[in-house]
Amino acid sequence: MSCLHSQAWIRTASLALILASQAVSASAQPQQLEQASPSISPQLRELFQQADCTSAQPLRDRYQAADVLQRCLEATGSITDSLHRLLNELQAELAALNLQLERVEQQTSELESLSFSPTTQLRGVSTFIVGGNVFSGTEGELLNSVRSNYGALEFGYDQKLILRTSFTGKDLLNLRLRGGNLDTTNDSFGGGGPSKLSELEVAFQQNRTPDLIGVNRAWYQFPLGKDWTFTLGSRVNQSVMLALRPSVYPEDTVLDLFTQGGASGAYSSNLGAGGGVIWQRGPLSVSANYIAGRGHEGSESSGLIGDESGSSSTLQLGYARQNWGMAAALVAIENGFGIIDYASPYTLRSYEQPGITTSTALSGYWQPSADGWFPSVSLGWGWNSTRYREGVDRTGLVAISQSWTVAVQWSDLFNTGTAMGAAVGQPVIATALIDGTNPDDAGYVMEWWTMLPVTDAITVTPALFFLSRPLGADTPEGQQLNQLGALVKTTLRF
Repeated sequence: MSCLHSQAWIRTASLALILASQAVSASAQPQQLEQASPSISPQLRELFQQADCTSAQPLRDRYQAADVLQRCLEATGSITDSLHRLLNELQAELAALNLQLERVEQQTSELESLSFSPTTQLRGVSTFIVGGNVFSGTEGELLNSVRSNYGALEFGYDQKLILRTSFTGKDLLNLRLRGGNLDTTNDSFGGGGPSKLSELEVAFQQNRTPDLIGVNRAWYQFPLGKDWTFTLGSRVNQSVMLALRPSVYPEDTVLDLFTQGGASGAYSSNLGAGGGVIWQRGPLSVSANYIAGRGHEGSESSGLIGDESGSSSTLQLGYARQNWGMAAALVAIENGFGIIDYASPYTLRSYEQPGITTSTALSGYWQPSADGWFPSVSLGWGWNSTRYREGVDRTGLVAISQSWTVAVQWSDLFNTGTAMGAAVGQPVIATALIDGTNPDDAGYVMEWWTMLPVTDAITVTPALFFLSRPLGADTPEGQQLNQLGALVKTTLRF
C-alpha cells in the first residue's frame, strides 16, 4: 500500500508542474485505461532520447511511456526542458493513470475497513536457573534431613512457547505450551519442600514428568461494545480475566509468592476451564470470573459446576490512574484442590479439608512519573475465612488466616535498563483456629534481585531469598529452621 501512495504522490506532483507551466485545455479529457492507447510516435521517442529518459523495455504505447516518465521524474533532482516537453505531451495519460490509481486506493480502503487479516505470532521465553539453598537452625534430625533432601546445587530450566492470533484486530486467541524440569514435589525451587514458599515463579514440570511439553494455557478473549471484554477458555487463569493487576512488582520474578499482590488467597494460581467478564470505563473497572480446576472432567461430582469441581469465583473492583492504582477483591474458593498455594504447611493442611474459604484482598501501588532514584511501591493484604462441611473434624483447623506484602522496585537504573527490587511479607498464615486459639504460625519471607540486561533479548538476574520460618507452626517446639536461597536466572526472549 505504501508503494501505491508513493506513485500517487509522484503523479500528483507531475500534474502540478504541468498546471504551473501552462493552462490545461478544457477539451483535454483524460482517456480511460480501458481504451486503446495510441502507439508511440517517432517524435515522442525523440523527446525521450533528448531527456535521457530510457527504459529497459521498448515503449509500446503512451501509457507505458507515462509510467516510464514517472520513474525518470522520481530519479531526477530537477525538471529539464526536455522533461518539461514530455510532461506537456503526456499530460492526458498522466491524469488517466492518477484517476485509475485513486479508484484502486478507494476500493482497497473499503476492503480494509470490512476485514482484518488474521495474524499469528509465536513468542518464546527460555529461562535457565542455577542455584541452591542453605539451611540453618537448631542442629538435629530435622535440620540434617532438610539439608540432605534440599541442600544441593542445581541447574534447571523453564520453556514457554506462546501462540497468539487475532481474527478481527480486537480479539485474542492465546495458546501457551510449557515444559521444564523443576519438580513441584521434591525440588525446593519447585515448591517441593520443606515448604511451598520457596517455589520460583518460573518453576514448572508437566504432570510431574521432566522435559515434557504440554498445553498450559488455552483461552479466547473478545470485546463486546465499548466497555465490555469477555474471556472463555479450557485452560485459563485468573490474572488474564482481571482488568487491573494491583501491583507493579516485580519486573523480573523470583518467588511466585510475591507475584500475588500480598494476597495469595484471593489472587491464587487456580487453572482450569472457565470464563470471565470485565467492565471498564475510564479509571474504574469491575471484573468477575469463574474457574473450575476439574472442569474438563466428566464425572458427576466434578465438571464445571460439580460439588468437587475445584472452583474459584472472583469479583474485583479496581481504580487506576496514570501512576497509581488500587483494587479490592472478594473470592470464594473450594477447599481440597490446592488452589491456595503459598501458605504455611499447617494452614495448607486445613485447606485440604472439604469446605469453602472466602478470601478478601486490598492491594495497591504507586510509581514515579519517570524512572530514577525513587522506587515504585506495591502493597497488599489478604484476609481469609474458612468454613468446613458438616462432618469434618474441626479440631485444630484454621478459621482465620492472613497475609501481606510490601515491595519496592527501581526500573531502568542509570539509563541502562537495569532493574532492582526487594520485597518482604508473610505468606498465608493461621491467625485463629476454630476453637478461638491463636497458633504460633508466623514466619517472614524476603527477596532481593537485580536484573541486568545483556542484550534487548537476554537478561541475567542474580537473586537471594530468605524464609525465617518455612515450617511455621509445624516447627518442633524449641527448635529453629531458616532457609536462604541463592540463584542466578538467565532469561532469553525470542
